[in-house]
Amino acid sequence: MEIFIITICNKNNDSINKFVEKYSLLIKKFYKINFIDINFYKNNINNNNYKKEYEKALSLIKPDSILVALDEKGQNYNSLQFSENITIWKENFSNLFFLIGGPDGLSDDVKSRADEIISLSKLTFPHLLARVILVEQIYRSICIMSNHPYHRV
Repeated sequence: MEIFIITICNKNNDSINKFVEKYSLLIKKFYKINFIDINFYKNNINNNNYKKEYEKALSLIKPDSILVALDEKGQNYNSLQFSENITIWKENFSNLFFLIGGPDGLSDDVKSRADEIISLSKLTFPHLLARVILVEQIYRSICIMSNHPYHRV
């Protein structure tokens, strides 16, 4: 299985990227992981109009893939449940796409196209922090699947 994390975001932060890189290296022992950043035009913030950005993101979804969108109103899972989902997705799809939306959330087009909509928390996080949390949870899921002691109950 190949994992893709698509983010609609203009920001970058070296400190946060170090955490993403740390977990990515651990994940790469098991799966190929790719990060795709789609920049948006700043004037779209005022209009809440990210149509082109979301069309681009959706055009990247390969056949035989599952699209998991992250949204604060999505389904909440604990780490064990998230790991179970990754196991199911791994068995049924070649590619796993996660989409972290723009500053004003996901478009209705993305929500209707997504196979799953999940929430990392009831709290709202900046996009870059959401990426760190997501890659850490992917790595934690791999550890749960392989009975690695990283995840302790």
